[in-house]
Amino acid sequence: MQPLIHEGPIHGERLHYLDGLRVLAVLGVFYAHAANIFDLFYWHINGVEQNGNLIVLVVFGTEWGMSLFFVLAGAGAWFALQSRTSGQFISERFKRLIIPCIAGTILLSPFEAYLIALSHSLFKGNLLQFYPYFFTNIQISWNPQWIGTVSFHLWFLAFLFFISILALPVLLYLKRKRGLSFITKLAAICDRPAGFFVFALPIALIQIALRASFPGYQNWGDFFVWLFIFIYGFILYADPRFQSAIQKQWMLMLFIGVTSLLVMLGAYISGVLSSWDTISNFSVGYVLYQLLRSIFTWSWMVFALYFGMRFLNFSNRIIDYCNEAVLPFYILHYPVIVVIAFFTFSWDINMGVKFLIVTTAALITTLVLYDLFIRRINVSRWLFGMKPLHAPQPEQVQEPPLNSTPSPPLRL
Repeated sequence: MQPLIHEGPIHGERLHYLDGLRVLAVLGVFYAHAANIFDLFYWHINGVEQNGNLIVLVVFGTEWGMSLFFVLAGAGAWFALQSRTSGQFISERFKRLIIPCIAGTILLSPFEAYLIALSHSLFKGNLLQFYPYFFTNIQISWNPQWIGTVSFHLWFLAFLFFISILALPVLLYLKRKRGLSFITKLAAICDRPAGFFVFALPIALIQIALRASFPGYQNWGDFFVWLFIFIYGFILYADPRFQSAIQKQWMLMLFIGVTSLLVMLGAYISGVLSSWDTISNFSVGYVLYQLLRSIFTWSWMVFALYFGMRFLNFSNRIIDYCNEAVLPFYILHYPVIVVIAFFTFSWDINMGVKFLIVTTAALITTLVLYDLFIRRINVSRWLFGMKPLHAPQPEQVQEPPLNSTPSPPLRL
């Protein structure tokens, strides 16, 4: 098969498939959060009918889906730093990530927490009474998981900002002569058969070293894995040979991804996966599982990049609209799902039908809220991390030459 891309993008040229992957990733998160309502690990809305099989789907997407967000963000950092100083980069990331994270935590998180508290009979009172209760009970910890307990799904924005800042010195080094020399050598390794798995080794070492002491989602193990994956995203677009290698090795990545998935499913069904994942004692099973999940994550993530190159490298008005809506849609979708689940959980209907109702209603509601109250209003755009709308420039009226003969007045 001939490579789809022989050279890197020309300066200023946009890789539309990155936009398409970003849109699909956010849509995947939307459906995963909706599925969370019905899986056994979800506790936010009490009384919802639950299905243990859904956890397989959710874990499959979560294991590599969130990593895809960070690799796409790293790719964006490569292109951003071609035309921005480090100060401009930090300022832009602050406006796009921290401001909407703070705004969402103030405006949306208390409302979500209020419905959850009502569902579990943990609070009696109205929403206005709950606001001070919510903010006075925030417990800040050295463990980064506290961010998710306060801001819910907006933890991702805070994580991405701090990862971007921590990675910035490394990114600036990689842009210099020595850094580019390192990238050139790495690209040569990845151009060999199965060479791409060199990226999976550091991920596995981080998982093995940190998961034992920091178990659980959004803990330090996840943070440093995502930090490396963010840097990987930067590296992958610094040399066109990486993109060529992705197109050559996609079948291997898919095969390894499917194989590792089947192995983990077998371990889950047999009951041994739980002990490997939760009992962090550096046993052989624990080490092998962390290695396996790292290979699984990297394989599916690279295959996703190939899928984007192959099928999503185009643009149209719908894609452009969705790409601009990605961040506000992400911010809005979760509280909308929680609200709809809160009012529908008691309906005595089939779980599949209920899931379809929740997802359809939440999708339409989120898009309507975005289009009417965010997309068209500059203050809302700023709060949700979007660039401002520019007022249309008035048409320039050309002045007649000084020596021209004036036109006669119009007669009515």
